[in-house]
Amino acid sequence: MKIALGTVQWGLKYGISNAHGIPSDEELKAIFTIARKNNINLFDTAFQYGNAEKRLGQISVKENKIITKVGYFSEHNCLKNQLENSFKNLDRQNIYGCLFHNSKDLIENSQLWINLKEYKKEGIINKIGYSLYEPRILLELLEADIIPDIVQIPYNILDRKFEPYFDLLKEHNVEIHCRSIFLQGLFFKSIDELGSKFEDLIPPFIELQRIAKRTKFQMLSLALCFVLQNPKIDYVVLGVETSRQLNQIIIASKQKLSKKILKQIKSIKLDSKDILNPVNWK
Repeated sequence: MKIALGTVQWGLKYGISNAHGIPSDEELKAIFTIARKNNINLFDTAFQYGNAEKRLGQISVKENKIITKVGYFSEHNCLKNQLENSFKNLDRQNIYGCLFHNSKDLIENSQLWINLKEYKKEGIINKIGYSLYEPRILLELLEADIIPDIVQIPYNILDRKFEPYFDLLKEHNVEIHCRSIFLQGLFFKSIDELGSKFEDLIPPFIELQRIAKRTKFQMLSLALCFVLQNPKIDYVVLGVETSRQLNQIIIASKQKLSKKILKQIKSIKLDSKDILNPVNWK
């Protein structure tokens, strides 16, 4: 299964359309039960996600693969301290992966990458990499010979700016993990709910709704399957607050978009790309 579960919602009230808040322990157990039955085995977390790491450590099993993130460095929040805290929270002696939350940290201080590579050499971390926001940062890092095992990027039916670099990443045997495939749930809002802040999204949203109506696919299926069906993508990182949401995602993931539908989606134009970055929603 190419679906991985993000955990930010498990420690913080996160997402523009999050109406459920942080899931209870009982709800979290239900989510894990469904994940296990459907071979969802990869979990993405971070020390900065409230108590998400600790909750994940309490409920996950040895077979689960965990990726955590490091960042926001200071004298008392150094790489070593962050990793020690994460391993303690996760109740693990080794993890599948560790990513730099902000890849710009590596441009400003390449020693951080050298230090993280040492943890990989020791076998404490299997794969290392970084989270990206802009392709130009990826190119800077590759030019500096900072070659990741994993990159995590924003990618969805409207935000495809990293697509031209997928082949380059695969030449370096990089795992491509995609986030923001639902734009924090924005794709599920009605046109009336968008408001003036998102007026640039109204024309593409109208076109997406037309495609959904013509093809009889729900927006969930269009957004999810568009990303899942890309053979270059290794994992799609999704956040859920309820077991019901996860069940809906699993059902939608079994559908298949035709080449014609994929072409229609790719033909949609968006004038302002800045609106796709949640940083600009404030």
